[in-house]
Amino acid sequence: MRINTDADVEPLLPSSIQKASNTAADVGRTVFSTVEPTNMSTKAAEAAGITSPSRSKRIYGAQSLPRLAIYPVALGTMVAISYWSYRAYLLSVESHPNFSMYGRRLSRGWLFGRSIDNSDGQYGSFRNNIPVLVVVMLAHVGLSLLLQIRTSASPTTFRSRVMFALVFSAVFLTALYGLSVLKILAICSVNYAAVKAIGPRWQASAFAWIWGIGILFANDAFRGYKFGALIPGLGWMDGLNGIGMRWHISFNFTMLRMVSFATDYAWRSSVSPRQFEKHRTDCSICASGTGELCPRGRIECPQHDSEFNMVNYFAYLFYAPLFMAGPIITFNDFMAQMQRPPKSITLRSVLVAGGRWIANVLLMEVVLHLFYVVAIKDAKAWEGYESMDVYALGYWNLKIVWLKLMIIWRFFRLWALADGLDTVENMTRCMSNNYSAMGFWRAWHRSYNRWLVRYLYVPLGGAKYYLLNLLVTFTFVAVWHDIELRLLAWGWLIAAFIVPEILATRFFCTDAWRQALGPFHIHLCAVGAVLNIMLMMFANIVGFVIGDLSGFKEIARELYKSNFREVVDGLTVIPGLFLAAHWMFYIRAHEKGRGKD
Repeated sequence: MRINTDADVEPLLPSSIQKASNTAADVGRTVFSTVEPTNMSTKAAEAAGITSPSRSKRIYGAQSLPRLAIYPVALGTMVAISYWSYRAYLLSVESHPNFSMYGRRLSRGWLFGRSIDNSDGQYGSFRNNIPVLVVVMLAHVGLSLLLQIRTSASPTTFRSRVMFALVFSAVFLTALYGLSVLKILAICSVNYAAVKAIGPRWQASAFAWIWGIGILFANDAFRGYKFGALIPGLGWMDGLNGIGMRWHISFNFTMLRMVSFATDYAWRSSVSPRQFEKHRTDCSICASGTGELCPRGRIECPQHDSEFNMVNYFAYLFYAPLFMAGPIITFNDFMAQMQRPPKSITLRSVLVAGGRWIANVLLMEVVLHLFYVVAIKDAKAWEGYESMDVYALGYWNLKIVWLKLMIIWRFFRLWALADGLDTVENMTRCMSNNYSAMGFWRAWHRSYNRWLVRYLYVPLGGAKYYLLNLLVTFTFVAVWHDIELRLLAWGWLIAAFIVPEILATRFFCTDAWRQALGPFHIHLCAVGAVLNIMLMMFANIVGFVIGDLSGFKEIARELYKSNFREVVDGLTVIPGLFLAAHWMFYIRAHEKGRGKD
């Protein structure tokens, strides 16, 4: 299977889309993603007003405004975002009438003489434990590198590295969950025993899916299974729970790894060899004969049957740097990198990744000192807000969700990178640099998107049953995140909003429309992008900010009270998004010219 790259695909609305008759493997490259622009004829492109004789336009080829027109567009975009940010800041000053409704949720700050909004439970827990996590990371990486140096001349280096990863992970998980690690061990052991008993057949993968999803529902129903509830005499074991973290919350990632192990095992003698041989004919790295594999080759190259053993299984499932939050890596890829660390990992690449992470953390500190939007949202302190205030509140809440997840994922990726294991970067675009629903989800949790394409969407038939598979996939995405009605609504909203994008792209993004509208076609695409952005904000605020539709009803009641001037003020968001869409089109054109992934 070929994995998505930006060279394969490009945001939908100003592009063409492949027909529904694509094969499952083809659509496996484009689900939740976008499609590369059709190569227009020179005549059609000139008629659409999107090309010029300049070399840059010939190279970039994607739709965007002429270079001179981009400067005022960029300026207008910056002004719009600055204004939205200013409105969010005004909501976060102590003199605001609603400050007393959420002020108690704030903590003592250290910047600008202001308090800090550390009220987000997920990020607050991570932020408070950064010193401990950094010490654990340094200890793990230091011991791992020392072991690799001592065994570098030994043929057992690979085995020693796997055993160290397993032992350290066992200690790490015991510290996190105490004796509850026995529950994780029991669940994973059942999966391993069944998969090995079935053998390398599709039924092994099917079992892992059924068992994994069943455990997700059971975890939610029984909240981690108390020892005392299972066997009354073992109630004392519930008190030995490590530092008190809930193991069943992070088990979702373990479920994905169980499915990956089972499916890679099932495919090792059938699907994987064909995929790898096809890939190797086009890849100079994998065809070099040196044993070096490119990132795609590591995923597709089947491991030997002997590598699907219990030690490797648990080392993969429990690998400490990626256990709690990912990024997600396949079993084939994990084993390939354990056997031969990628040459792309250098001291410089690790230091750059560390510097980026520190910069992200400092940026988050500035944001949390300036904008108290999480506390406002949790306290529902939006009484009397104007329409522009509501938009600013939603925009910055989503911005903080994006930034906190990027910080968490980049930390654990940095940890793995320092240990010689390279994983895909999850956040490949800023939240504000997205106008396609499919492109947004592809870039948001990139490793999860690739996992879904490889292990769910393509095996279900891909484009043969496109709408059905889209619904099934996003239903699983919602259930995997958490078994709650609000997240099911979020998943179904995302699936529903993707359909209009696909239909609009198929209908309007053709040479006929480009020739008919000429230079106005790019503006039509920008209008579609504005609608897409607003729908995405609505769906994600339901899923991750407000939490349900009842919160929207309360906000809607406040907006209903707005006077005409306030309504008009709120509508000024639209031209700001319109300018931002054009700026994004221009960025995509330059990215395409540089061949950015």
